[in-house]
Amino acid sequence: MTKLSHKKESNWARRGQTAGAWRPLAVAALFAFAGSAGAAKVAAGHVPFRVSSDCQICHGMHGAATDYGVIPKLAGQHKAYIVQQLQQFRDGKRADNNGDVYMLPVAQALTNGQINEVASYFAAQRPRMQSAGVQHAGAAQGKAIFTNGVASEQIPACAECHGANAQGAGTFPDIAGQRYDYIVQQLKYFHNGTRSNQLMNQIAKNITVPQMKAVAAYLSSL
Repeated sequence: MTKLSHKKESNWARRGQTAGAWRPLAVAALFAFAGSAGAAKVAAGHVPFRVSSDCQICHGMHGAATDYGVIPKLAGQHKAYIVQQLQQFRDGKRADNNGDVYMLPVAQALTNGQINEVASYFAAQRPRMQSAGVQHAGAAQGKAIFTNGVASEQIPACAECHGANAQGAGTFPDIAGQRYDYIVQQLKYFHNGTRSNQLMNQIAKNITVPQMKAVAAYLSSL
């Protein structure tokens, strides 16, 4: 598959559009799910066909049960963020590694109506993302970086955009309780430019890997 060129995302701090730092809807497109397209009801209503045929393979039927740490939780994520990320995957504007391999083929098959349906479904899932109870070293340092940044190293406070409780709003993703490995991976992508987002590339350019892990330890514990 020819790799799509990376395109710059607009500055969502000023225009209200964000590629989102932390929580894409990465689904596996290379597998077919035989079974529960006819599953009747779940806590948040009828399961959309695209969730049962594609999304659940990696993200779980409710957006919380995943087998790999680099696959994000989606339960309770903001609808606007999920819609935006699916559109960016579909249009080749989110070109991180998982996006190219898994999400691009799935997203290209989605209509706007299906994107809206999938986003509405996962946003309505309860309980929302929460800690799996796994403790990683550095959570105290990570909390300090998240809350206050590191002025001497020109690292802004994450809370400025994601809020004091890391729950975000709109196209600013909820990252409280998100998976440790996923957060570290995405911060590395932003740091090295693999995932293109004007604001996050600027924010993450000075953060070190140990600091990334500390922030992820804090966020994943919430």
